[in-house]
Amino acid sequence: MHTIKAVLFASVLLGMSAAGWANDTGTQVFRSVDAQGNVVFTDTPRQGAKPVEIQAPSSVTPLVPPPAAAAAPSAPPVDSQAFAGYQALVITQPENGAGLNNGTGDVDVSVSLVPPLRTDLGHGLTVTMDGSPVLQNSARMNVALADVSRGEHVLEAFVVSAQGQVMFQSAPVRFSLQRTSLFLPGRANQQSPSNVPTPRATP
Repeated sequence: MHTIKAVLFASVLLGMSAAGWANDTGTQVFRSVDAQGNVVFTDTPRQGAKPVEIQAPSSVTPLVPPPAAAAAPSAPPVDSQAFAGYQALVITQPENGAGLNNGTGDVDVSVSLVPPLRTDLGHGLTVTMDGSPVLQNSARMNVALADVSRGEHVLEAFVVSAQGQVMFQSAPVRFSLQRTSLFLPGRANQQSPSNVPTPRATP
């Protein structure tokens, strides 16, 4: 059985080779079966041989993929939190020109900033009174001062970058503070208030 299969396989290969040769040269190919039952291809006609009709081999044109379109450059990502700068910085308390009367020298200072302070970029708020900082590089928008001396004072607020540069500045606010005189009865043995105010603890 294996011998018959091998002979048949060889005959098929021979037939394919003969078919290709016939197609190239125009020679007629004949097919016959010998006494052992083997299929034989030859270009010489024999008794009982039949001509083999050979068809021209079909050709396949390979498909060439179209050139890939150049990818359009992607737009840079848009940062929805992009910082465009500050628009307003105002000291809202005390009001400009206010006259305060507080025997202990307590003064509450509040600041409004638009847009809100960008602490994520390292920005901080600094508040000065008479040129001395009473709040420095802070995220807070208010500070409570204690023991402020009598007289007129000037408040200013600044937004400072992470590198210590002033980015935005408020208009100065002037206020005056009246305190009970040290020469009034009951105040004679008290010390004179310091000229430099100190922030007091806020609740």
